[in-house]
Amino acid sequence: MNRFDKDSEVYKMIQENKESRIPPRQSNTFKMLQEVLEADEREAALQFPGKLSPNISKLTMSESGEKKPCICEKCGASIVTVAVRIMHNHFRHSECYTCTDCGLNLKMRGHFWVGDVMYCEKHAKERHQGLASTQAMVTPH
Repeated sequence: MNRFDKDSEVYKMIQENKESRIPPRQSNTFKMLQEVLEADEREAALQFPGKLSPNISKLTMSESGEKKPCICEKCGASIVTVAVRIMHNHFRHSECYTCTDCGLNLKMRGHFWVGDVMYCEKHAKERHQGLASTQAMVTPH
């Protein structure tokens, strides 16, 4: 029983790539995106180095030019290891990066703002729909 057609164009292309050992061509847009992401990672490594990078300061520059530690905007404690950058100069511990309502960790999900409060997608939708219905009731006819 043959699971694939050896005469198909896709199969032939894969075989040609295996034979030539040339990596597939990457689009210019994807290449630019990859370079930007790698630059962001390098910048983050400078701001938040691991325990094994001794020569890099764990402090960030304040507007006055002096070095200051990153502070978690949720718990107020200094961030020594890994931080989640929420906005420019706004950071949280990875364990503090949670939905205000349910406490769900937002690391792999992303966050949504309703006013100045951070929520998971489900609770942000509920808040947004609640705000829309409240505004509809208050709006004069």
